[in-house]
Amino acid sequence: MPYTRLSAALLLSLSLAACQSGDKPADAAAAGANATPAAAQPAAKPADPKQTLEAAFAALRKRVPDFERLGSEHAIGDLDGDGVDDVVVAYGDGTPDAQMATLKKWAAIMSRPGGPQLLPQTDTADDCVYLDKIADGKLYLQVPDICTAARPKTREYLTYAWNGKTLAKIDSQSADARLRQRLGALADAFARKDKGAILNVFKFPLPLQSVPVQGTALGRQAEANKDTIERAMAERHFDDLFPAQRLADYALLLGEVRALQPKPDPEGGEIAVGQRRQGEETQWSELRIDWDPDEDRDEDNQELIQARIEISGGIGKDVKAEANTLGEVLDREQASRRVYEEMRLFLIEGELRMQLPNGAG
Repeated sequence: MPYTRLSAALLLSLSLAACQSGDKPADAAAAGANATPAAAQPAAKPADPKQTLEAAFAALRKRVPDFERLGSEHAIGDLDGDGVDDVVVAYGDGTPDAQMATLKKWAAIMSRPGGPQLLPQTDTADDCVYLDKIADGKLYLQVPDICTAARPKTREYLTYAWNGKTLAKIDSQSADARLRQRLGALADAFARKDKGAILNVFKFPLPLQSVPVQGTALGRQAEANKDTIERAMAERHFDDLFPAQRLADYALLLGEVRALQPKPDPEGGEIAVGQRRQGEETQWSELRIDWDPDEDRDEDNQELIQARIEISGGIGKDVKAEANTLGEVLDREQASRRVYEEMRLFLIEGELRMQLPNGAG
């Protein structure tokens, strides 16, 4: 979901007015669970995507003649299980001036043997919505915090599914809930040593200098590959990227922080610190979440970084129970503790991406 979508140059000229989603709760979960594919007509042979789009746009123009005036985006995929691609279009709505910020609406156009069918505008986010994707027969949308921001931050994730008559909302998840759910899933992946799920949190190809693999077989292969690590290389040499101790430490650390309950900190983020005795020593862990990370403002950044997540932990003999932050622990007991790991992750387009510290392991 690039931040330049929907005519960003135009939107940047507008006043930055916050658009609160007025989406009404929909009792559609049960309907979505019991949804059945539309099988009234036999599946047609796959159509040219360009023709599918043109037909969908023509149908949408009957309701919104100038829907492309303030920019638009679209997604194509089979939403009702009939084997034929359907189209969802998100488009700007409102007036391009300081009096009214541009909103984002969306419409679904179903492919039918008799021609495209434009679904009624029901059960939708009222004010501001971005398309995410169509996958596995479901439509995924994101609701931003500010419609006209240059880099809008997603505050809610919506999922829609065909219920036999229309697209109905079957799930709604806040950004914080999404982050915690993804952290839990990653903790499970490390606990079961799931190579595929762990590598999914990296964006390949990886620059060699971004990971601590120098001097390993993976590092040497990357050097021969113009200092670049492809996913297939990481799969073959997974133990170089995650030696047994690092893998165990990450599993332990993620398992500890998943149970913590972060609270707002003075800098606008969230923090949680956990401590518990382990014999004569104290084990500690810390979770920090920054919802406005500096990396998102870098000139070269081309992605919406929704959050930076920093996780660290260690164990020591004399860690004071009254120490409330990692900084206090470090200041008081630097010489008597052992750090067992630290990690940094980013929430990008609703998914976690990991950055391995070069000093890890």
